[in-house]
Amino acid sequence: MIDIKDLSIFGLIKRMIFPPSPVFAQVLVFLRPITERPKENILDVHLHPWNVPLSEIELMEPLNFLTTEELLFFLHRKKTEISCIEQPHRFLSQLRDHDLVPEELFENVKKMRSREQKEKGVYEVLDWVEKNKPQYIHQFWRCVFEDHILQLYPTLRTLRKSLLDASLVKKGENQEIWKWPIYKTHLPVTCGDKEGTLYRDKMPRGEKCILSQGHWFTPNYFEKFAGKEKCKDWKLSIRCRNTPLKKLIEEEHLQCPPVEIRKRTRVCSSEENDAEDFQEQGWRGGGTEIRGRVEEEEDMADLSVFQAPSLPVTCVSLTGTLYKYRFATGIRGKCIRTEERWFTPEEFVKQETTITDGHWKKDIVCHGKTLNFLLKKEILLKHLLLCDCQKCSIKKEDLMAQNNDDECYVCDAEGNLVCCDECPRAFHSHCHLPAVHRDSPGEWICSFCVLRASQQWRDSSNMSEQEAFGAPVSQYRLHCHYLLLCVYREDIQKVFVEDPRPTVPRYSEFISQPMWLDRIKQKLESGEYQMVGAFVSDFQLIFSNCSTFNRDNVFGRMGARLKEMFEEEFQKIFSIQ
Repeated sequence: MIDIKDLSIFGLIKRMIFPPSPVFAQVLVFLRPITERPKENILDVHLHPWNVPLSEIELMEPLNFLTTEELLFFLHRKKTEISCIEQPHRFLSQLRDHDLVPEELFENVKKMRSREQKEKGVYEVLDWVEKNKPQYIHQFWRCVFEDHILQLYPTLRTLRKSLLDASLVKKGENQEIWKWPIYKTHLPVTCGDKEGTLYRDKMPRGEKCILSQGHWFTPNYFEKFAGKEKCKDWKLSIRCRNTPLKKLIEEEHLQCPPVEIRKRTRVCSSEENDAEDFQEQGWRGGGTEIRGRVEEEEDMADLSVFQAPSLPVTCVSLTGTLYKYRFATGIRGKCIRTEERWFTPEEFVKQETTITDGHWKKDIVCHGKTLNFLLKKEILLKHLLLCDCQKCSIKKEDLMAQNNDDECYVCDAEGNLVCCDECPRAFHSHCHLPAVHRDSPGEWICSFCVLRASQQWRDSSNMSEQEAFGAPVSQYRLHCHYLLLCVYREDIQKVFVEDPRPTVPRYSEFISQPMWLDRIKQKLESGEYQMVGAFVSDFQLIFSNCSTFNRDNVFGRMGARLKEMFEEEFQKIFSIQ
């Protein structure tokens, strides 16, 4: 008997069949020559005790308990809720990559900038799927419920839970799932906000019989793990489909374990490795504690500050940004970005020299809470020990890919990116200035890093603003590229990128000399600017036009902030007195 998830070690099975419950199986491997693929083996797995071939086991997936009509109805009722998700680009890309949305519709929605436009665009996509792809509705929900998508969108995690609950207990059916054949050997159980799998044969022997988050627990310690130790009666606090285990024991569906008397010990691990990283959060043996003793934290009623895809984090004097979709474990998945590079949580802690024995769970803080708190609240989701995704991979090419951003530093979109070899930034070849030729040999360094390096050896004497305006662009082209890239990046909604006259009603009635960023870029690259002053003058024209046309509305304030940023960067890189 083996746990079917262990087959993933050999690359035979890619995902769990009944998450989070393992399925025990008898495995029979038959080898025979195959003409087309001679190097592959034929694997036939039969599930004990029902002797079901692996090729048919997908039929028992929870989503398949629901009909096409039920899944379509669920989508119909939840379209508005889904369309309100924050930063939906990755969600839409997932649908596009699985051929669930046409390329033209995807590109149209991708161009939408305001929140209201994006919500309307996502709704249109979902409406299109409902009307044009009803036969693929099971594939749609499997695609939406993949781990990396759930990590980004809490709304989808909530929908998944409600949908799968409905798939296991349909209206009008018998809810006593402990009588179902597929639960003959194990049962799904909950205690507080923790979920686990209870193995029936282990319980009468007084063994650790509940598996949760990769750790084994006795019922007593599962109750403590769930934070329900004040109940002091696991038979009532641990439930199966909202039914206390006490009722199942009384009705002889479960056999009660003998009373346990265990000595409480404390074990502290030494060095951290992959396996320990997954074990240290649980309870080992008779009540051991987490290495480094993570202090209990007060609960927090409002968790909305943690719902953004990226979160600000600190470690004593260090600051960075944690991207939740990149997180895997403490030592896998470079998820914390600083100006200099990407770090795993453990690497980030090691950068703080004032800490001699730091631990990422207790020393990295976000909004006043440790990462241990975020793990307990499932704001961060840990990958399984045997996970073979790209973030958990130790292959050289996968580790290298984590050293740079996944989106263009200028336009904040995905695609084919050119990565800087000195910093975390990545760019579309046409977004960077100067444009990058993708077939360029050797290492490549972005303009931001080139400017920083050049300022270290350039004469550091200050100059006046007039001296800067009178400087030839030919000698300060790198500075001009830097300023233009900064403004492109800061213009998040791309308000100032293109000519406003075709899209803004009555613009020409108020503005006689329009200017926009793409026009400045074209003039700079074609050599129309002779002096830095002329280059700066066109930026000032953009800002003054914005102030004249918009006054104090949202776009006017946006232009004022952009102007302030531009002037600060200009004075900094030209060392203005």
